[in-house]
Amino acid sequence: MKSRNPVKEAAQRMLQAIPGMAGAALLRTLSDGPTNTSFLAACDGKQYVFRLDKPEAARLGLNRLNEHRVSQVVFESGLAPEPLYFDPASGVYLRRFQAGKSWTASDLACPGNLERLARLLRRLHGLTAHGDAFDPVAAVRRYAAQVDSEESRILLAQAESLAEKIQAASPGTVLCHNDLVCQNILEGEPLMLIDWEYAGLGHRFFDLAVVVQHHALAPALIRGFLESYLGRPATGDEMTELELQCRFYACLLQLWNLRVSQERPMAAIEL
Repeated sequence: MKSRNPVKEAAQRMLQAIPGMAGAALLRTLSDGPTNTSFLAACDGKQYVFRLDKPEAARLGLNRLNEHRVSQVVFESGLAPEPLYFDPASGVYLRRFQAGKSWTASDLACPGNLERLARLLRRLHGLTAHGDAFDPVAAVRRYAAQVDSEESRILLAQAESLAEKIQAASPGTVLCHNDLVCQNILEGEPLMLIDWEYAGLGHRFFDLAVVVQHHALAPALIRGFLESYLGRPATGDEMTELELQCRFYACLLQLWNLRVSQERPMAAIEL
């Protein structure tokens, strides 16, 4: 006899409570991270992605109302799948399933792919600014306070020092994704970005730094990626700014891993 799964059963009831989804069924789990679980769902011959928050989503400061606003903007611009339903109070999100394959780190080792991603980011950063500001310094302070260890305090001091230098070097803010790990880059027709939960107004080079630092890109690939993004050779100041953002992100990544390891084994970063 197949064992009951109370969590999945509760998720299916919440899915079926969404208007127009009374006959929906959860097909399989797509991801199960510290902040949420996502499922592939089907209804009337169409497929969807249904996401349900865990309590950690609120404790880690996720802004679902802002995600809702940004998701609609980037969908209308052809950069993301269609959002269909948000209920931030209950932690429910439903979007259209987009056929494709998430990238892996090996995809980012290809200069041609980096050039395509750079063009996509130029489009994103060129959109009219929407959403709340994304404050990565507030994120590192939150994680450090929640970990409250000597290591977290050292990382916080390093991150705050780097943030001061970045603020002096960076121009104005643009709409950014802010979580460009390879799993959030969807190969399809066209290339798209998914999981916009950290999106908001921020520094464009932070988006680039996540790609570079998280995936440990080789120096030649880093320069090519930056120059593809800029559409011209990079200046020394621009290379320095990207390096500062990479060092800041490294601190953020370590703090994130310290924070989520308190709840469960180390997971991929969710900023």
